[in-house]
Parts: sequence; structure tokens; C-alpha cells
Amino acid sequence: MKLFFNKVQLLALVLSMPILFIPVWGYAAQYWHGDAKGMEWHPTGKNLTFTQSDPRVNPVLTEHSRKMDQGIFKIGESTYMAYGYALTSPVFVVGPTGVLIIDPPEDVGKAKETLAAFRKYSDKPIAGIMYSHWHPDHYAGVRGYVGDEDVKSGKVRVIAHKTFLNTVIASSAGGDGPIIGARVDYSLGTLLDLGPEGRINGGLGPDFESEELTLIPPTDVFEEELELEIGGLKVHFEWAPSEASDEIVAWIPELKLLHAAEVIQGESFPNLHSIRGSKYREPERWFKSIDRIRRFPAEYMVVSHGRPVAGTDAVADVLTSYRDAIQYVFDQTIRYMNKGYLPDELVQVVILPKSLAEHPWLGDFYGGVKHSVRQIYVGQLGWFEGDPTFLDPLTNKEASQRYVRLMGGVNKVFAEAQKSTEMGDHQWSAELLTHIIRLNPDDKKARNLKAKNLREIGFTLTNNNWRNWYMTSALELEGKLDYSKAIDLQAPDLVKVFPLAAIFESLRFRVDGQRLAKDKVEMTLGISITDLNLEYSLMLRNGVMEFSEVKPKKSDLQLSLTSATLGKILTVSGEGDKHSPMVLTPKENLMKALESKEAKLTTSNGKSLEVFFSYFDTPSLDKYPITLK
Repeated sequence: MKLFFNKVQLLALVLSMPILFIPVWGYAAQYWHGDAKGMEWHPTGKNLTFTQSDPRVNPVLTEHSRKMDQGIFKIGESTYMAYGYALTSPVFVVGPTGVLIIDPPEDVGKAKETLAAFRKYSDKPIAGIMYSHWHPDHYAGVRGYVGDEDVKSGKVRVIAHKTFLNTVIASSAGGDGPIIGARVDYSLGTLLDLGPEGRINGGLGPDFESEELTLIPPTDVFEEELELEIGGLKVHFEWAPSEASDEIVAWIPELKLLHAAEVIQGESFPNLHSIRGSKYREPERWFKSIDRIRRFPAEYMVVSHGRPVAGTDAVADVLTSYRDAIQYVFDQTIRYMNKGYLPDELVQVVILPKSLAEHPWLGDFYGGVKHSVRQIYVGQLGWFEGDPTFLDPLTNKEASQRYVRLMGGVNKVFAEAQKSTEMGDHQWSAELLTHIIRLNPDDKKARNLKAKNLREIGFTLTNNNWRNWYMTSALELEGKLDYSKAIDLQAPDLVKVFPLAAIFESLRFRVDGQRLAKDKVEMTLGISITDLNLEYSLMLRNGVMEFSEVKPKKSDLQLSLTSATLGKILTVSGEGDKHSPMVLTPKENLMKALESKEAKLTTSNGKSLEVFFSYFDTPSLDKYPITLK
């Protein structure tokens, strides 16, 4: 097996090094960006990534791993970043009376480890937590820092955008949370082992492994701007929609410190689109958010992912180059769209100019120009490219059946795929094999050969999201995926703080609409939460469930229970793993509550609760295929 790297890739390897090389404390492989003034680096000696040279790993990606040695950055007089411990690098800002922690990482254990490392430098109490946005790697480790009593007592304030909690809910208990959760594992490599055929690094940090996700709701939310004093420091919080719609940044004038969250996503081209799936991230809004934060006279800039930037010139350079790269890709995509170019053509012509492509903060490690260009097309025009042939095309399976028949049958197609593999034409081989696998998903020979081709492609990549997906899909094809390592976006500690209304409304995504409409069912369930004086109604009709936060005028079924009893019903009990769904669990829980009289049910018209819930999908622990489709 040989990997070939051209001059551009080798140049990228050299230019992936930082703006300024600053060796400190006897260790010369870890640097910040910019000036030396006010900066210190205290390494711990660990590196959680794969750092060895290997022909199965692009050397540019290996070098990226070597930037992720674990340790503490001291920034200025009183700011500390715990770097290399998690995908997110939490920042501890020490004020006269307390500490503001920005962005708890994705796991409680990781948070505790970063707090222990920070405590070598300050023992001041935690006064505030900032969630920069709704992604789990920016809040889920919060209980490693503080508990409910700290927050309820007012000792600790938790700051976030006003839409934060609703967006968390939509991404876990409701909406497209389940499918996003499944795709996260492919994108971030959580199902992969560390190694040359698995995960190399997390692109923005060492990894995204998380065993315990938690959430404490915000105490202070805002829409545009918020001024607070935390730990004796005046902090300006500002909404800056970009990588996330609820993204906020923090500016601390006294320290000349800007925390740019993921408005500057890290030492990589930004993820203008996430291949795991995301709503359209408007590039124009993103670079204009960067323009707003450029007004702050920052001498130091820290971000959620990546190393610090020191010096006003270096900060300005990173901010300007980052926003220019986003604008360039957006503007040029629109320019060529207006010339009639389609996505396959756009990715050939929208290429960053040398001044941006070679910038050390714009490498192809996490976001990527090609998949961003494709999403801009879809975000601006939608999926239809203009040829009506594909308004209502043949299904993939039917098209594959015809292609294979036209090419002479499965054996001939496989032989051609095998020949292409031997010639190193792995993309074409994988495409040929996809047709065979669609006809027979159990064809192990075709699946194994496709897995080989996907790995060979993945070995050449620097983009971690792409590489992780290739490697994870290869394991899926071989039937070797270990789902015990999957991320749990419906973790109990998250769900228990969600408003009841959000949990009930999320049930509408599980209605069997076809069967409900066919049976012409019209039923209303009223729910009374007696200890909270809350009333809800769930109405089934026309294939949908309508949710309302009022008591129904007339109900076929009326359920009365306490919030504690409801919690038991909505929480998984008995056998299962940590990835069991948390909402609409087996009806036995409800039946037990009715039998024990913890819940009371009154009915009319002879209709039953069992019939009502029969129109909802029962959660399954079975893992559905992502690649084998």
C-alpha cells in the first residue's frame, strides 16, 4: 500500500505549524499563536490522540495530532485554558472574588480532570458558568464543576442564549435528535478505537468520548447582549450566530480577553455544514458575526477549540482570515451558481486562494470547503438541481437492479470492482459495489471489498469528519461496530431538566400517521400533573398529534398523576444499556402506576389508554444502518 502526497499537501504540512514558534519549559512541540508576552504553557505530558507516523495516516493529520499535547495555558495574568483534555478546552477566568468557567467539556469525568488541573493555580470559588451554545461538548460536563445547590442558592450563575434550552431539547428528546445522535457517532469517530485504522484525533480536539452527559439549566439568558459582574470582573456577553444559532461570546475589557466560542471554530476551516446533519448554517450571517467581534480591542483571544492567540496583530489576523475564508466560499459559490453551475461542478471551481488555503487556522481538519459548497447550494436553492428527470426518480434499489442487469449481472460487476480496487481506483470500486449491496445487503464478499475501498480512501484524508465516517462505515459493512461507545443524546440527566411540555410535544414525532389516518381515529387524552397544577392535552386526528398546554374541554381519557410518578413512567427501568431511549418507554410503567393507584385514569366512550398509545412507535434499542441503505 502506498500513499502519495503532492507538493501542495507537503507545503500544507509545513504551514500547519503555528504563526510563531515559542518553546517553553523544556518542551518544544506545543505552541500558542502570536506573541510571547503574557503567555505560559504548562504541559502535563499526555496526548490523547494518535501521534505515530504510519502509512495509513496522512502525515498532515499526524502533525495535527501532535499539536494536542495536554496541559494548561496561562493567558495574561488570570486566565487559564485546560487544553488537550477533551474536544472542548474549558477556560477558567479568575476574578478578584471568583472564577468564570466558559464551556464545560462533553463529559463529567473530563470536567473534573480539568478542574483538578486548574486548581493548581487558583482555589477561588466558581462564580459562573457560560454555555457558548447548545452542542453537548459545551455544557454536558457541567456537574463536574458545580451542582444544583450551587446554582439554586445563587452562588453560581449559568449564562446562555435565550434559545439554548429549547435547542438542546430539539436535538435530543424531540425533532431529529435520534438520527442526529446516530450520525454523530460516524462523524466524530466515537465508535472507533484510537489507531491508524480508527480515530486519529477529533479535528478540533483530541476526541469526543463521553460517558456521562449532564445539564443544569441556565439562570441568566439573553437575546442580544448582557452585562454581568462575575467573580468581581465585568463581562460583556453577546449573541454571535455562526456555527450555532445560539452562539454567544464573552468580552472581558479589564483583561483585554475575547472568548470567541466557535465563531472561530478552531484551527481548521469552519464547518459551514456538518455532514452529521444540521440546519443550514448561514455563512453570510457567520462572517458578519466575526465582523462584530472584531471591534473588541483584544490582546488575547481564546476559543472553544484550538490554542490561544496572543497579541492584537495575531488576533486581528486570525479573525480577518477566518471571516474572509467564509465570505470567499459563500460569495464564489453564489457567483458560480448564478452561472448555472451544479454542485458537482461547484466543488471543482470554488477553491480557497493560496493566502487563505495556507493559513494555519484554515486547514482541512474539521470543516471542509467541498461539503460546505454543496450545502450552500442546497441552503440557497434546495435539493432540486433543475433536471426534471430527478423530480421523481427511480428508487436507489430499483436503479441499482437495472444497472447491474445492464452491466451483465452481479458477478461481472464484482469482477470489475475487484479490478478497480487492484488498480487503486477505490472510489469507482466503492460505487460499483454499492449497487450489488443494495440488491443483497447480506453479500459479505461485496461488503468486505467495499469496506477495504473506503478505508483506502480514508487513509489519504486530513478531514476528521470525513475520515471517521469512512472508517466507521467500513466497520458497519464488516458487521464489527461496537455500539456500546455510542454517544447518548438522551441521557437521563438531560431529560430530567427538560420542561414537561417539551417532552409531551416530542411524542408527535412517533405517531404512526398512516395507520392513524386509515383508522379515522379521533381521541383526546387529558393529563393533569396534580402537584404542579399543570394541564395538557394530546389530540389524535388526521394522522397527527396536536399538543396543547391547556385542559381539553372534552376528553376521551383523563390521566391524573404527580410529577414524581410521571418521572418514573418516562424513565427507563429494568434491563437495558445507557443508550436506551428516555421518552415513551414501555407501557408497563404506566400500567404499574395505575395498578398501584399512583396514577388515576377516567375514561369515556369506552376508549382505552392502550388503544391511544398503540398509534405511537415503541422505542427500539436496535441500531439502524447508516451506510447499508
